Amino acid sequence: MNSERNFETVFKERFPSLTTRLNGLERSKVQSIETESLASRSNDWPALLERWLEGLNLEPNTAYALTGFGDGSHVAALLDRLPEGSYVFCGEEDVELFVAQSNKEKIVNLLEDPRLFIGIGDLNADFFESLSRFPILELTDIRALVFSPIYNLSADYYASFLSEFTRSFEYWRKLYGTNVTASERWQKNTLTNALFLIEAPDIQRLQGAFSGIPVIMVSAGPSLDVSLDFIKDNEKRCIIVAVNSSYRALRNYGVVPHFVIAADPYEYTDWGFEGVSCSDSVLICPFIVFPPVVERFRGRIFTWSQNNLLASYLRLTMGNGMGSEIQEIGTVSACIFDIAKIFCSPSIVFVGQDLSAKSDGQLHNSDSFYSDLGTNRLSGEDFRTVPGNIEESVNVDEKLFVYLKAFESLAQKHGADLELFNTSPFGARIEGIPYISTDEMNQRLKRAVTSDFESRFEKVQCALSSQESVGDRLEKILESISQFGKTVCEIALQGALALEEVLCDEAADIQSAIATAEKLKQSLEVRFEENSDLHKVMSDGALKYERALYARAIQDVRKVEDEQRKAGENLREYFWSIAEGSFSFYSEVEYGQRGLCRSNTLI
Repeated sequence: MNSERNFETVFKERFPSLTTRLNGLERSKVQSIETESLASRSNDWPALLERWLEGLNLEPNTAYALTGFGDGSHVAALLDRLPEGSYVFCGEEDVELFVAQSNKEKIVNLLEDPRLFIGIGDLNADFFESLSRFPILELTDIRALVFSPIYNLSADYYASFLSEFTRSFEYWRKLYGTNVTASERWQKNTLTNALFLIEAPDIQRLQGAFSGIPVIMVSAGPSLDVSLDFIKDNEKRCIIVAVNSSYRALRNYGVVPHFVIAADPYEYTDWGFEGVSCSDSVLICPFIVFPPVVERFRGRIFTWSQNNLLASYLRLTMGNGMGSEIQEIGTVSACIFDIAKIFCSPSIVFVGQDLSAKSDGQLHNSDSFYSDLGTNRLSGEDFRTVPGNIEESVNVDEKLFVYLKAFESLAQKHGADLELFNTSPFGARIEGIPYISTDEMNQRLKRAVTSDFESRFEKVQCALSSQESVGDRLEKILESISQFGKTVCEIALQGALALEEVLCDEAADIQSAIATAEKLKQSLEVRFEENSDLHKVMSDGALKYERALYARAIQDVRKVEDEQRKAGENLREYFWSIAEGSFSFYSEVEYGQRGLCRSNTLI
């Protein structure tokens, strides 16, 4: 076995969130408790595996949840039979017995197989974290595979595993699907916002600004209706942070939030600010936010960008350094965990974070644009019940359930550094964020009065006043980005059109066309290598979606029997994905350039 590719190295590389579960296990002791292998329990183990496999209806492009790892023999047998485009997620309860197999070379080989994903131990967020790297959009189905010799050892655990796998898979499908399908819009918004957000200070400038001061995080759940007095009573004791959808209700009640977080790239993000003043509040947002929101708070904005490749590239090229990374995980309220840690706040008090409907079906607070639109009720029957904070159970739809799981994951991650409270009486119980009434929370906050509360905002004003105009420098950078996109598009389009013509002509010389196309592909790859940062940036926009479409398209190409035609069709789909993605990319950059010119003229 290659000593550099041992069990620990491979496991840490592929499943980093699970490595802490191996800590404290003494390898010698663990290996000494290794029991007899599964294979040794049967006189004809290969025949047993064969019968198991014959009873399976394995399909391509499917995610399989497999119960138990054992000695790995059935996992290896399954991978040998796995159809093209399919993947296996294997859940194993016994961490010690899993590690006991680690001195075997075949186990390391299994761990290196990119089709195999593993979870061990407790069925929490870390167990399923590797699903974030699953090729989720390429998969058309998910199925359970029960391996009885292991399943029967702990039926309750493995039944829970299969249930939680389905939920976690759908959770990551929603998050990743949004990431892919909205990627073009994200880049377009980034380019539209670039002038004003490149010069805006990064949220990291407020490091330690509010040390010792609690944060009240205000969301738009129905509990906000009964919590407005609590917020108003504490606006001089706590940092009040609102999300865009709760902002209107606070301003109409006479509360001016110190900060507001807006992150979504769509038009509805701006609706929460209509009809009320935005003065005296400071916006915290990423570059992808809907551009009119940036216009409302122009000059009073802190931003983050590290998880946006285009924004990070622009910042670094401008010499501004890498921006902060704020974890959103699907819902804007989740940003507060990272922001509160930057502030050095000791605690977060969640208000209106119901993540559920009231018993009458109300989903959001009364004074919100949801009420204006008539969409403030849980509709249909597609919801589930979960434990409530004060009620035995509450109703949540699938979107809210995804958010609930996201909050539980973040609470587990940040609970050691932040004291977390949930004041939403109508809300769902969030593991790791205990419920507390607003009356009891008031008493706690009164004991935490900070004498220099107002002076803490001097750091905010100092950071905001240090902005400088960067229009001319930004315009030159956008020009170089646009030229890269155009060059890539021209080469890819040449390859796509040439293959289209050949593949439509039965008598054409496919082999010669493929040879020419391969040279064009090599030319593209050279440019990608020479401009690796720009290639990554371009791949994070419309090209990401086109590549997902390409991955689906080649599933049909795999069915083509003629190998030359299969190779030609594969290349054609590749070139079309690059051509369409790069065209959208440089068109967006040119649109951003035109907007920059107009903004410079206005300035």
